[in-house]
Amino acid sequence: MGMISRVRGRIRSDSFSKFQTIKSEDKIANIVWLISLVFLLPYWAPRGLLVALGGAWLMAAYTCLVLPLLISVNYRYPARWYPAVVKLARKVARRLHSPIAYLLGILKTAYTPVDRAERLFLQMNNLSTMISQLLIFTACDRLLVYRGRLTCLYSLMFYNVITYSVSYVREICTKEDWSPYVNVTRHSRVKHLAMSATKIVLEWTKAVTFIVTMTFILLTLGLEQGLEHFRPTILYTAITGTYYLLSEKTFLELWPIALSALKLELLEGMEALYCGVWARGITTAIAIPLVPALAWNERWRLAVLIFYICVIVHGRHRLGEALVKLNEAQKSLARFRRATSEELSTLEDVCAVCLGTMKSARVTPCAHFFHADCLRRCLATSDSLGGVVASMYGCTPGGPGFESQVGPSLVIESFCIVSLSNNPELGSWRCFTPVPRRARKAVGPAPLLSLVVSSSRPTGV
Repeated sequence: MGMISRVRGRIRSDSFSKFQTIKSEDKIANIVWLISLVFLLPYWAPRGLLVALGGAWLMAAYTCLVLPLLISVNYRYPARWYPAVVKLARKVARRLHSPIAYLLGILKTAYTPVDRAERLFLQMNNLSTMISQLLIFTACDRLLVYRGRLTCLYSLMFYNVITYSVSYVREICTKEDWSPYVNVTRHSRVKHLAMSATKIVLEWTKAVTFIVTMTFILLTLGLEQGLEHFRPTILYTAITGTYYLLSEKTFLELWPIALSALKLELLEGMEALYCGVWARGITTAIAIPLVPALAWNERWRLAVLIFYICVIVHGRHRLGEALVKLNEAQKSLARFRRATSEELSTLEDVCAVCLGTMKSARVTPCAHFFHADCLRRCLATSDSLGGVVASMYGCTPGGPGFESQVGPSLVIESFCIVSLSNNPELGSWRCFTPVPRRARKAVGPAPLLSLVVSSSRPTGV
């Protein structure tokens, strides 16, 4: 009996100690939760208590030290009511799913005219770009420049002058017709007197404007004579200059050219698509932090305008369209594997579309090599691509009687079209006039002229 009573006592003491442990853990979890609220109170103080005491650096240091500590402690001692709250929240969200979906449908229908107006605003490319630039420059003027109320206007004017100079130099470098005369018609040699005089005056006006503009810019920079209210800082110039270079149409056309000069094989000739995504992404990223900074300084109207025009409208439409185009291009090329360096070294051939050398290529299911961008452009215009090698005489390349019927100079240069259907095993193919290998560069790209055969065969033919 004594042993039984001792065993019962031990069981009771163990259960009581476990109960006490659970109760103490609940107390610790509740204490941790309450202390976390206390540590978060400085963020809710009016006008920012930490900023008022020690500036933004004190608030940043407090955030870096306190937030990780609170997260780790709450993870170590979670309150017992956390799972119940999460379960209740999921239940409420499940019940509110259909009403919220119905409400979102109504809001989407009501937002349709606004969306149409936004797209119409973006179609006026020069106006929408200038308004977004002016808003960003004004925000940087209010935040980064001390008593420089006209700095944004002077900066925008200065950047526009540089843009005009760059566009004029580009026009001179890419100009092909240097004749000062204008003919009556395109194929006539008779000079149009009035139009020729107008063209000469216009060209001289452009040249004089460019020379005067560059002279004044050099004098301003050389003599260091600043304007009355023009006091830009280094940070202001860096932000506004970056935004302008990535949003102005003239420079957006130059960035892909500069990037293609680097010949990065990773981009596969799609520099224009990547530059569009990068430029829109960086400009949107520049505009986002300006919104809370303006709201902190009680510039509510400017903050709302930048958030709507520069973040929502430009980010949702222009950045969204650039991302959609890039994703479509990557999806269309995902079906074709990349050619290895060994395959390209043994190929010793050129792209059948652009007749350029191939340092990187994509391989079609019929073992043909194309530049990724050339292949993407072909697939963008139609669901077909240059693929199967065949003979207009109906014999298989490399088979018996092929060279005797076609001749050694016409071996393996007939172009066919493989339509990519939903069934990967089948596809329609059409053969075209063969072109000699030695005469391919003289003929030019894509000599798909005369239709010879049309039938349905597997793509592996």
